[in-house]
Amino acid sequence: MCSDIRAEQATRGAQRALFRRFLLTLLVCFLLIVTVMALVLTCQLDYQERKLLESYGQEYQRILTFESDTKFEHVVVSNPNRLIENAVSVSKETITGQLEWVSGAELTVLPDGPSAYRLANRLWYHLFSDAPYLTLELSGKPARYWLVMDGGPRRSQLLRQGSWLIVALAVMVAVMSLVVWQLLSRTLLPLHNLAKSVDQISNGSLDAMLDTDLPPPEAKGQFGQLSRSVQQVMNRLKEAVRGMDNTVDAIAHDVRTPLSRIILTTEAALSEHSGKQESEQSQHKLAAALSDCAESAQKASQMLTTLMRIHDEQVGRHPCQLASVNLASLLAEVAAWYEEVAEDAGMTLNASALQPVLLQSDPKRLTQIAVNLLDNSLKYSQPGGEITLLCGEEDDAVWFSVRDQGIGIAPAHQSLIFQRLYRVEASRHQPGYGLGLPFVSAMVKTLQGHITLDSAPGKGSRFTVRLPKALAAGAISPAQENNPD
Repeated sequence: MCSDIRAEQATRGAQRALFRRFLLTLLVCFLLIVTVMALVLTCQLDYQERKLLESYGQEYQRILTFESDTKFEHVVVSNPNRLIENAVSVSKETITGQLEWVSGAELTVLPDGPSAYRLANRLWYHLFSDAPYLTLELSGKPARYWLVMDGGPRRSQLLRQGSWLIVALAVMVAVMSLVVWQLLSRTLLPLHNLAKSVDQISNGSLDAMLDTDLPPPEAKGQFGQLSRSVQQVMNRLKEAVRGMDNTVDAIAHDVRTPLSRIILTTEAALSEHSGKQESEQSQHKLAAALSDCAESAQKASQMLTTLMRIHDEQVGRHPCQLASVNLASLLAEVAAWYEEVAEDAGMTLNASALQPVLLQSDPKRLTQIAVNLLDNSLKYSQPGGEITLLCGEEDDAVWFSVRDQGIGIAPAHQSLIFQRLYRVEASRHQPGYGLGLPFVSAMVKTLQGHITLDSAPGKGSRFTVRLPKALAAGAISPAQENNPD
């Protein structure tokens, strides 16, 4: 298909092509039905003519056998109506071999003589020949009689019936075509509208696409679901584009700061010591300046590394490595790593309420999620506060949470803290880049779960992660599928 064809033109072209295929199929079926019906009616008519002529033959032959020729001629002459109605004539063969009409329908001159049209020689398609006759010989005493049936009237009646049948079927085909076209138009209308909206969006700029929403689906069927799915894809694309824009802006701002410090500090140190004999004090200053440069460069490297890890999670670059995990044991182990940190900060780390919970998941990602959440709670909690780890299960899902008594998060910021490089103003005095929670959110989505926040300023926060007990097959790595043990 040419790339210049718009999406709406393509969908309407597909509708016309689908209708043409339906119409062609319907016409083939129509011709097949007409042909079969014509064969059936012709064979039926041929059978009826044979039975009727044989019936006459048996009746009249009985008279000729047990009565006389005179009696037979009297019977057919006195009652010619039924013979005329059925286009049957009774003829007597003369000594010269000619047929002499006796009674019934008017005698038709047979082109090849009566013997050529006997029942045994007649086939069903002879009904449509130039001489559609049937003949039956009757043996008299001593004369010989012939019953001759003309199939012309019945053939004309059959053709009239066939014509009406063709007209009826043609009307039916026309009505069905109209109904199917209307059904196709109504059924594909959501698809046409969707394609039209996509064309309008694709004609505009990227900024216009971000500000344009697809129309709501107008159908509840499969195409309505398709429209909803496309809307979801568009929304995810919009979120990805906006996230990329925000990330680029944030990187340009946050990475520029440590790099500027590196440049300025290095230039200042070099200019100060250029051409001078360095003393011990100046060497210490130079070492401090270079150390500051190294620290700033390390921060920039860490930020970029974390951004890359978040990106890898979102695009699914590293598939899950599934294993059976005791969630309580994993959280207790992570809590043990931070016991000394919490003690030095004057806080209490409580993991006593953990309940044994088993699930099939990726232990490395679960550990990283717990580490980030626990580190976040320690960072924003005050001395004397308590951090509690909990876990449990409900239906086909498991959950665990990290609850603290820290500074809390205002409702206006709760939906934003999972965005990359976003930091609440009150938390900017703490070291960090606003990437920990977005990294947690990306890993939770990889594990087919979701994370929620319950928080209030001054009352602390509780992050809860809910996960399925077993991941779907799509999350299993190819290596694990080939080696399940």
